[in-house]
Amino acid sequence: MNPRIRLLRRLAILLLTVLLGAAPGLLAAAEKSAKTATPAPGVTNAPLVFAETPRSVFVVPANPHEGRDPFFPESTRIFASTATVSTATKVNRPTIADLVLNGISGTADHPLAIINYHTFENGEEGEVPTPIGRVRIRCVEIKVKDNSVVVESAGTRAELHLHGR
Repeated sequence: MNPRIRLLRRLAILLLTVLLGAAPGLLAAAEKSAKTATPAPGVTNAPLVFAETPRSVFVVPANPHEGRDPFFPESTRIFASTATVSTATKVNRPTIADLVLNGISGTADHPLAIINYHTFENGEEGEVPTPIGRVRIRCVEIKVKDNSVVVESAGTRAELHLHGR
């Protein structure tokens, strides 16, 4: 190995050792000087008090005289009523009527049905999305010749037919 590189390597190790050895002493000296230092005029030891951060408040205007949308000044959608109270007592829940048979695939021995874009085999259960919400179904039987599927949901059976065939 080159003697210069060896010398530089030894100097670097020596310098690093000196610095690391002196670091605790330097920190102690800095702490001591910070404790004995006299404060500047007007400086107290009172804890800092931060002002509360202001929060933005947005008020939706009820008419064009109260304000407008800065990004779409000609738009009137902002003035539409924001709160609508529903008096309906019946809750809309997904039903079998919301299911669609999208296709039948697979082999003759192992047919697969695609219901609301989810694939099922005979006897398989699963949840599928509908426009109203998710519904749990069980694929009872896949009828390849009839292009239909028998499904069951919440104790109700229905037969879904492939549209357009």
